[in-house]
Amino acid sequence: MKFFFISSWLLVLSVMSGLQPAYAHYACDVDLNYGVVVNDNQLRVLKKYQTLYQINDQHQLFVSGDWLKLSSPQAELVQSYAEGLHALVPQVTLLATIGIDLATERVQQMYQSLVGSDHDSYERLNLAIDKIKQRVRKKFRYARANYYIGPSSGHLADEFDDDDLGLPISTTLTTSAGAILTSLGSMDSDKLSIDKQAMDEINQRLARYALKTGVDGPPVQSTLAEKARWYCDYFARLDDLESQIQRTVPEMAQLNLIDVHSHKEKRQSQN
Repeated sequence: MKFFFISSWLLVLSVMSGLQPAYAHYACDVDLNYGVVVNDNQLRVLKKYQTLYQINDQHQLFVSGDWLKLSSPQAELVQSYAEGLHALVPQVTLLATIGIDLATERVQQMYQSLVGSDHDSYERLNLAIDKIKQRVRKKFRYARANYYIGPSSGHLADEFDDDDLGLPISTTLTTSAGAILTSLGSMDSDKLSIDKQAMDEINQRLARYALKTGVDGPPVQSTLAEKARWYCDYFARLDDLESQIQRTVPEMAQLNLIDVHSHKEKRQSQN
């Protein structure tokens, strides 16, 4: 029986035994402990509706509403960190929303070619994909030049089981930044190809963000999977900057936005 299964949160095609992701063991082990929103002049890190800290004009740091006077080395770290988030958050938001639309559209087309649009499993597949897209748009938002990525909260997971969809799946779907980059980064771009015109549009929009922020993005002609992996690596670079800020700015010591876990750390936590 030909069917789809859900890996992490994204439907991954498992048709004709040979169709497997090119990076089957890839994982982007990134968690965001809080929400983060950026616009042209400001970034804010949020715990629910409370602003934990914000950075104005990429150099003025406010913690719990209090402006901190920074030394030159501290200011350099804060500016580099802010510049990185100003570049990363809009681009990952775009990749999460438009990229997932393109990937799931291709999945639907391939499944329809196998079973036809009148097959009841095709309707259930569409229902699952619609729920995934709704979940993504709650976690990754943009409106009026504000871009938001939500925290990696376990309670935001959405569970589908066999009774809900009538498909051979039973798993928890998450839409954390790490989960979405894992799902896209695991795609086999040769077998799950994306329309060239649509990819050109994504590349143009990402290039505009990179030019606006002055921070280089992934190579223009890279695939969705390669872009996702690039952004995951960039999260790790920002995590390192954040750690340096936490060591040098006492007020930031307990405000950890980005967590990057190694596979070794995950195995130890499971023991």
